[in-house]
Amino acid sequence: MTADPRFGQFEGLTYAEIEASWPDMSRQWRQREPLWAPPGGESLVALRERVVATVSGLAAQHIGGQIIVVAHGGVMDMLYRLATGQGLQAPRAWELGNAAINRLLWTPDGLTLVGWADTSHLDQAVRDESIS
Repeated sequence: MTADPRFGQFEGLTYAEIEASWPDMSRQWRQREPLWAPPGGESLVALRERVVATVSGLAAQHIGGQIIVVAHGGVMDMLYRLATGQGLQAPRAWELGNAAINRLLWTPDGLTLVGWADTSHLDQAVRDESIS
């Protein structure tokens, strides 16, 4: 993937700061309007296309092998949506755990979900965010 700031004008801001500065744009973002993008940023449709192109390109170079992708939550969310047929506007009802192992199978027809949000490799204390 790329390190370019895909949140554009929203990059580095909290949800509250975005809401206070641009309430209309904040609403569009929260409603997950597929073609809408923050100024200088990326729409959900563009994100989906970028993720599909990158993962398909990597997987096609390693047919029969395994690849590891380390990515932030937005990319992982998109991979889950692609593998399960969830639409871009569907509310997220799946876990996006930090350091979780998510297993997907790629074929030229697309992605299939094999396993998701596996944190069994982590100690319980590490998984408990309420411990400070």
